[in-house]
Amino acid sequence: MVDTKKKNVPYTRGGDNGTSQLLTGERRSKDDIVFEAMGTVDELCAVVGVAHAQLLEKNSDQYGVLPDYLLDIMSRLFDVGSHVAKPRKITYDEDDDEDRSNDDEAPLFVADGVGGGFHIENVEILEQWIDEFTEELPELTTFVLPTGSMAAAQFHVARTVCRRAERQAVGLVQAKVCDPNTVRYLNRLSDFFFTAARYANYKEDKAELAYCKPKKNSTQRERYEISSAAADNDKGENKTKT
Repeated sequence: MVDTKKKNVPYTRGGDNGTSQLLTGERRSKDDIVFEAMGTVDELCAVVGVAHAQLLEKNSDQYGVLPDYLLDIMSRLFDVGSHVAKPRKITYDEDDDEDRSNDDEAPLFVADGVGGGFHIENVEILEQWIDEFTEELPELTTFVLPTGSMAAAQFHVARTVCRRAERQAVGLVQAKVCDPNTVRYLNRLSDFFFTAARYANYKEDKAELAYCKPKKNSTQRERYEISSAAADNDKGENKTKT
């Protein structure tokens, strides 16, 4: 057997019994809601990593600052995971106003860089990025299908995983063990991924395919192509029957 005492190996055997340890030191079952949220945030980070790798395989300059933004997002998701892994301990009945009268002045969560909270500034930065990309895109007047380029499709996968992470984080916020800013961030992040998907298609000259209702007695749907960069000179919209 190889001596691994001097190496930082990824296994500890501590979770072989179906439990794992939070950053608070507490051990819980791996199917606990906290670990479900942590796992989904981790999954989301990996999905973003795939999207980033796909951009780098092409001409990354084509996408401007988008690859750099994804690196920042992956780091912030690490921060979200760290915060979720450090649930606030509730030591009294928080529905009892008299018990918590002396604690109302202090914030429940503080973004201290070690999992104590999550800063609202991260949400504001996402909004700035969304505005920046949207400014370049043609006006969206209909629902679009989650396809196009490989990068765009991957961003749509990220969007849906992000929504799941948000839904799981909501329960932790309602239990007052998680900073509401994490839900705000995940909510805005899914909007960012939707915008990034459109932006990737736009930069790759891939037409977006719009949802359309089937006509009566029709054997197939009409297909609408919108907002490819190549068609931008045609007012951002090109309608094609197939």
